Amino acid sequence: MTTGFEYLDFVGSFVFAITGASIAAKEKFDFFGMLFLAFLTAVGGGTVRDLIIQSQAFWTINPAYLYLIFLATLSTFFLKSFYERSAKFLFFLDTLGLGTFAVIGTHKTLSMWFNLETSLVMGTVSAVLGGILRSAFSKEHSILINRELYATIAALVSLVYIGLVKLEVSSLLCASLSIMTAYLVRYLAIKFRIKMPSLEN
Repeated sequence: MTTGFEYLDFVGSFVFAITGASIAAKEKFDFFGMLFLAFLTAVGGGTVRDLIIQSQAFWTINPAYLYLIFLATLSTFFLKSFYERSAKFLFFLDTLGLGTFAVIGTHKTLSMWFNLETSLVMGTVSAVLGGILRSAFSKEHSILINRELYATIAALVSLVYIGLVKLEVSSLLCASLSIMTAYLVRYLAIKFRIKMPSLEN
């Protein structure tokens, strides 16, 4: 992974850790509970991705991820009231993490010469599984239940990244445009109340 993508991965891990710690703080977890939920949110998807593609889990190679998660949790612990009042800022961070991890997962899988379909799935898993684990260990409504276009957006970001790579656009520009896609589509989905259909009783 190039240096640029390593920094991008650090950003994704840090912001997802903040969203996890913020949910834990809202549920009155203690500091170590916040740290645990931040850890699951930040590394859950990427860890499962690495296990599937038979790569060493990224955070076991570089301990910087653990320090970032600790710092994110610490900042949330002391700035709890700020994050509780800043729903739009948390939305920004969550979307940044979603887009970033979709790109990172897709990029890493492609770089290991897996096929496009596998890269698409791994990009999606990298982006959404941390949020699913976050919901499972808290009282947050799961993204699998609330019908928001969350996993769909992750898959779309991964698909856009693959398409741009195939067009031989520079990697970092591919990443930037793909993450912008996450913001645009998620904003429009919420603005126009676009949700996934579900089976009615």
